[in-house]
Amino acid sequence: MHTPAHAQNEIKQVSLLEQPVWSETNDSFKLSLSINDLDEGDLIEIYTLEKLNRDSLRESFISKKYKPKKNSFQIFLTKEQVKAKEINIELNTGTLTNSSVFSEPGTVRPLVVKSSKSNQETYETLVFPLIHLPEPEKLSTIYLSLIAEISAEPPLQHDGTYILDRQAINQLTNLVDALKNNPEIKIAISLPPATLSGISQSNNQKDELLLLELKRLAKTQLHIVSSPFVTSDPESWRLNERFGTYNDLLKRGDLQISNQLQIKPDRSFSFISNTAVIETLDALNKVGVKTFITEFSHIDPKPKKGTEVNPLISLEGDNGSVFKVFISDKKINSYLTQFKNKKSDMQFLLADLSLMAMNNTEERKNIIVKIPTDISKNLQNQFFTNLRNFSNLNIKTLPSIIENIEEKQEIDKTNYLLWSKSPKDISSRAPNQNLAKAAINAYSEVIGKPHPNTSFLYELLDTTSANELNENDTSKYFTTIYEEIVKVIDGFTSPQNQNVRLTSRKAELPFTLQNNLSHDANVVLILQSDGRISFPEGQTLKVKLSPGTNKIKIPVSSRTSGDSQIRIGIRSPDKEHLLQLDSNSLLIRTTQLSGVGILLFAGAVFFLAFWWLRSRRLRSIHRQEEI
Repeated sequence: MHTPAHAQNEIKQVSLLEQPVWSETNDSFKLSLSINDLDEGDLIEIYTLEKLNRDSLRESFISKKYKPKKNSFQIFLTKEQVKAKEINIELNTGTLTNSSVFSEPGTVRPLVVKSSKSNQETYETLVFPLIHLPEPEKLSTIYLSLIAEISAEPPLQHDGTYILDRQAINQLTNLVDALKNNPEIKIAISLPPATLSGISQSNNQKDELLLLELKRLAKTQLHIVSSPFVTSDPESWRLNERFGTYNDLLKRGDLQISNQLQIKPDRSFSFISNTAVIETLDALNKVGVKTFITEFSHIDPKPKKGTEVNPLISLEGDNGSVFKVFISDKKINSYLTQFKNKKSDMQFLLADLSLMAMNNTEERKNIIVKIPTDISKNLQNQFFTNLRNFSNLNIKTLPSIIENIEEKQEIDKTNYLLWSKSPKDISSRAPNQNLAKAAINAYSEVIGKPHPNTSFLYELLDTTSANELNENDTSKYFTTIYEEIVKVIDGFTSPQNQNVRLTSRKAELPFTLQNNLSHDANVVLILQSDGRISFPEGQTLKVKLSPGTNKIKIPVSSRTSGDSQIRIGIRSPDKEHLLQLDSNSLLIRTTQLSGVGILLFAGAVFFLAFWWLRSRRLRSIHRQEEI
């Protein structure tokens, strides 16, 4: 039998000094109390209340009605005790004596310590669980798996700088420190991939060390679950018929986790958001998610009693598909999130675990506990330490406990529904993202793949999907994207008045195009004629430009003589030729000869050649005669 080390309500007069020790006969326990602001003759009364179960555990300590179950122990402070500011008491539980309180093996009861001054009618109370365990063979093992979700504001700003969400960094740091102190603890966790990218860009030595520790723990204590590149709601995208965008965010998130932590994240699990409906699960299932985890508040009707220790239910979709859903334990989570005095919440954790271990109605206890991310490092470390030291607790990885539950437990086939909140309206983002994505695709075709500038623009685009951004924020990101693309558009020029004289039916027209970028570029020439000029190789000509001046030969064929004009558009080489980089016109003067003229011209050339050869031969003979 023992009581945890901290009281539920901190008071001035009496506080708990240390955890009581076990007696060999298990019919007594020791209590060490610190006393303050009390005098000789003041009264301390100690007694127990009605035994508790998991449902009444928390409520009993919120209540202010402290009526003794049976007998109580009373002590009037002596001068020596007041001077020492400490009382050490051994209390019996098995027999009714002057130094006993009522308890029995296999129970948890509130233990009340009430202090009152002799000259006042008011009093103060200290209440905490008294855990009275039975023989070890009557206790069952609890199998527990821990999960956590850490989200963060996107680190990439619209101007290209990185600003890390320090709250998320602190949460990651606290988790890493607590895991280092408790190497037996293993957690399935969803991390923010964009933040990992931001940490890798940081020059802060602490951030660099954090990334190294996360990489190490990912191979030992962390089971990394896939998560979107930035915080994003799958149901919002599904409602807008843009679930492909969410899938792209998952792919980018997986890639970032693989690059930064050198481990492949697990896509088979997903922590369901509170906006999810059955159609959300169906969409996630199609991209690789097999098992879903949610909270009791998300399920309607409320699962029957006992589901908390065997938390497997099923949800059926309209198309007949069935999804396995596991429910995290709300009671243990509440000890870390809902009590105001978090310093003392560990006693409720121990009491709750003890109640589960003492409950023999369930053969096997399996629980999934979601760790709040906003708890302090000390509380998180204390939480892990208490779990590790609880003798009847077996901490399992998430895949392992899921496998155990599926093997040992039948699925609850109650017709459950997801009780969901309305998702965030992102309908205005979709058209802007479509246009920006098309522009980036065209941009990437111009400058070539892969290229750092392209990666930067895609990261800006993905960041616009973050839940934390409003429409004004996202517009700044789109502006940066287009400004970067315009820099490339402005990088191509061609001199005006590039006139050409054409003297044959077929020729290659010279065209000068300037590439002002510092690297090669791919463009397409779109050729248009006024009808007098045709293009034997087609009206689209792909060209790779080197930095500087480029001389391009354009194959043409003239149909008639006279002046004509062709229009040359320089565009991006993507399928839609979305970006217009430059345009120009060529004036062509054609001197085209008739068929008779061509024959006369050919004859004249032949005559001149014959005359030249004959004259050369005669001069050679004449020189020989002179010799």
